[in-house]
Amino acid sequence: MYPSVGAAIPAALLLITVPIYLHLIGEARYGVLAIVWLLLGYFGVFDFGFGRAVANRIAALHDATAEERQGIFWTGLAISAVTGLIGGAILYLLGDWLFAHVFHISGSLRIEAENAMPWLALALPLAIIISLLAGALEGRQAFLALNGAQIFGTVLYQLFPLVVAYAGWITLPYLISAAIVGRLLSVLLLFALSYRHVPLSPRPRFALHQVKSLLHYGGWITVTGLVGPLLTVFDRFLIGAKVGMVAVTAYTVPYNLVMRLSILPGSLQTALFPRFAMVDPTEAKVLAARAILSIGAIMTPIVVIGLLLIKPFLILWVGAALAEKTAPVGQILLVGIWINTLAIIPFTYLQGRGRPDLPAKFHVLELLPYVAILWVLIDRLGIPGAAWAWDLRVLADTLLLFWAAQTTSGLNRTMAGILPITGAFVIAFEMPYDSALYVGISLLLAGASIGWSIASIPQDQRTTLSRRLLARTPPVNSTVSQEKHGS
Repeated sequence: MYPSVGAAIPAALLLITVPIYLHLIGEARYGVLAIVWLLLGYFGVFDFGFGRAVANRIAALHDATAEERQGIFWTGLAISAVTGLIGGAILYLLGDWLFAHVFHISGSLRIEAENAMPWLALALPLAIIISLLAGALEGRQAFLALNGAQIFGTVLYQLFPLVVAYAGWITLPYLISAAIVGRLLSVLLLFALSYRHVPLSPRPRFALHQVKSLLHYGGWITVTGLVGPLLTVFDRFLIGAKVGMVAVTAYTVPYNLVMRLSILPGSLQTALFPRFAMVDPTEAKVLAARAILSIGAIMTPIVVIGLLLIKPFLILWVGAALAEKTAPVGQILLVGIWINTLAIIPFTYLQGRGRPDLPAKFHVLELLPYVAILWVLIDRLGIPGAAWAWDLRVLADTLLLFWAAQTTSGLNRTMAGILPITGAFVIAFEMPYDSALYVGISLLLAGASIGWSIASIPQDQRTTLSRRLLARTPPVNSTVSQEKHGS
């Protein structure tokens, strides 16, 4: 519950701020800014997996002494700070070359991007330290504290640059430096929360003997962090190189919108990761099976309704001209997000059970075929081709993860949700959204997906829910009770 609330607020901010950003800084500069944030996110690989490794080790040490957890925390923090500085220096050098020779950017914007690189290099160590601090809180299952800190940090991260742009300073160095201020305040808050929840003593305690185990676990997380982001951000890099920054915006706007639909599955992943590390294998399998059914039940009606409403929503949100280009991309990505959210469970299961190597190996295996398919489909179909390539990649990844985790219980029932999704996809592509027939079929599909979702919830969960509802329902012969409930 708590993580989902923390993710919902940034999603709401996205809906509010994107049209304002586009109005204040323009589509081309917004596209460059999107590439800048992607570079920062990708270079988070210099975390070397220590955020996830610390979360795993602290969760496993839930019954250990505070001193043991402190050793893990301080060791991970020290190494993360050093690797963040090294990564920042590399990012500075590589970023200059990318903006000068790879991306199709006009002269003035290219100069802005190059001038912003020192600020971007400074932002990287802060991002890596945030990952480490968040991992410590996740390992302690301090989700309420983590949730509040993430809300605080993300709000500042999104709003500070917007305030600067509204004041008239719309160039990239000003926008990025404003975002860094938000990152710094987020680091301070997360450290204060870690101090309380790990808990920490005023004097740092290092556990050098733990470095090897952290590196072993974090090494495979690093491979995932190195290859995984390429699989998720290379589409925008390639669009920027082959088509241009306006096309990056046309792809990024629906991409970011659709990815916000994974709020609840992502929250479930955050909650399940320490549980998978703590429980025995049998209980972990049961948890995984129930989580698969839950994600299918949650995501199927969300995706169906999203497919049916995304085009009129985009018209209202960013205008008809941009919506005409972005709506097909969003519709294609919605199918992929349904597939990808199912993969969250076997992915988290493997990492939580100490097998981070398997997702990492799958990502390496997928990289070259994905790049080749992406290149061909962008050439032939434009930005919708990039969306189709992403869908194909996440389908392959999902199949591999379920095969490796052997957590397919309940998957057959969940796969039935593809029927209303397919129907919604077809009519969204083929019919005008403002016709009476479209509205009628949409209502039938939405109702069918919601009914299927309720039916697919495990029986014991339905029984528990029914009992809770009945316990809150007043007796039919109690006039006083009915009046109190507004009946």
